[in-house]
Amino acid sequence: MQKLTEEYVRQLGRGDVMAFDVATHCGYYTLGDYGTKVFPNNDKAPKYLGPDYAQHKAFRNWLIDMLTSHKIKAVAAEDVIYGHFTDFRKLCEFRGILLEVCETLDIPVVTFKPSDIKKHGTGKGNADKKMMIEFAEKRYHIEVDGDDNLADAIHIYMYFIHRYKL
Repeated sequence: MQKLTEEYVRQLGRGDVMAFDVATHCGYYTLGDYGTKVFPNNDKAPKYLGPDYAQHKAFRNWLIDMLTSHKIKAVAAEDVIYGHFTDFRKLCEFRGILLEVCETLDIPVVTFKPSDIKKHGTGKGNADKKMMIEFAEKRYHIEVDGDDNLADAIHIYMYFIHRYKL
């Protein structure tokens, strides 16, 4: 898998990076494209997705499409920190898929602790969802319409840009 070496970082531009707040509601951000994509489990999937809908496969296929269509060369994501058991398990499943896809596509992945992302974005390492939304809109002038997943993805992206001086 590609490593995020100093030499590799020097070749990156801001448009080469995509950030993900990986979960069932996956926030994503890169220059020119951002939002939240929902991957419901099979029991909660709308009928239009069909009887063969598979949550993990859908997430994997969407990731491959996003990374290749935007020609992404580095991925930033929030690291997994233990919390509620069910949420933790789902987060680990989706994170594993992200890592596998990036390994397959030879794209380096950098993960950041949630507290570091929050500290950079708001100045407060234990900021709540409301504060993360507020600062995404105030600091970066990106309307997130109350979507904490998108706000987190924006903060992850901006932290990567700051950390690697892009």
